[in-house]
Amino acid sequence: MKHLVIACPVAAILLAAAGCSKSEVPSGPASYLAVSNSKVTFIQLHTAPNGHLQGTITEHAIGGSAPAQTVSSSSERLTGTMSGKSVRLTFARLYFLHAGARGTLSDGVLTMWVPQSDGTIRKRNFSQSGTSGYDRAIAGLHSKVRHANILAAKQQARQHEGPANAQARRNTQKALSMLYASSSLASGGVLADGIARFAAHVHAARAHIAAERNEASLSKKYCRAAFRVTGDAKAVDGAFLSVQGDVVALKADATNIRQDVRTTNALMRHLKKAGVSMPSSASGVIASATANLKQAIAKANFYIDQANATDTKARSIANKMAMGRCSGAQNGAVLHPIPHIK
Repeated sequence: MKHLVIACPVAAILLAAAGCSKSEVPSGPASYLAVSNSKVTFIQLHTAPNGHLQGTITEHAIGGSAPAQTVSSSSERLTGTMSGKSVRLTFARLYFLHAGARGTLSDGVLTMWVPQSDGTIRKRNFSQSGTSGYDRAIAGLHSKVRHANILAAKQQARQHEGPANAQARRNTQKALSMLYASSSLASGGVLADGIARFAAHVHAARAHIAAERNEASLSKKYCRAAFRVTGDAKAVDGAFLSVQGDVVALKADATNIRQDVRTTNALMRHLKKAGVSMPSSASGVIASATANLKQAIAKANFYIDQANATDTKARSIANKMAMGRCSGAQNGAVLHPIPHIK
């Protein structure tokens, strides 16, 4: 599916509140989920001890009308700061002419004020949730779309058997075309772009660790060198977090492709039951989509292994330098290894 501009949460003007002495965001990784009838939004954050935030925001949204409804996904990086309960986020691109947003976090709930298309603003709460809750929400959204598409196709068939069959065949052809486009490994395709982002971020991590090794070799006598090495290690952490965002985006694309395969198969079964001839390219498109997705996931897991190894090595180099009187140069919270995509 195409990566679309995030329409609501990224454009959000978050609810501001007075800060307090203790941060509500747990040090290290945390994630928050908001689910509505037509959207699922997932925010992943990593908090450093100094209150600085890095992460990603990913949104899935239902678009179109049954029997040709689809689920699109989009993902974007964010940075920010945390002071008490007050959160300030900055997005990589402008949304609704806003580069930043404010909000509050209390008792594991991130509160956001979301601009609507009609100019009004509504409050939206993001509850703390892991990836399993996110995956269930995405599955529910796709199940809703699939049910609506099949139901609409059946209703069309009952109302006007002849025209409905022709429409059902057009819907199936459209679904096949969308599946072909979303699963293509050609340059500019969704999967190809996703893998390219993995490659770029892993390349950045390698560049930062090369700089770190160079700094570590220049001088071990002064703490200034230890702090420079730690800075390089944190830059590796930043690239590592970008890979985490790439994982979320590719998982979203994989979910969309798998659902498109199920939807296309369901439409083809409907054509077969109605005695309507099926597009000759159908079996080839579905087989190609499945094979391309498998290949993309294997490549992504290869980059994940490289990102995990690079981040671990970068932290090890920095910690060896930050010892004794230079212990203040410690890198901070440890990032957990990224698991493989299934």
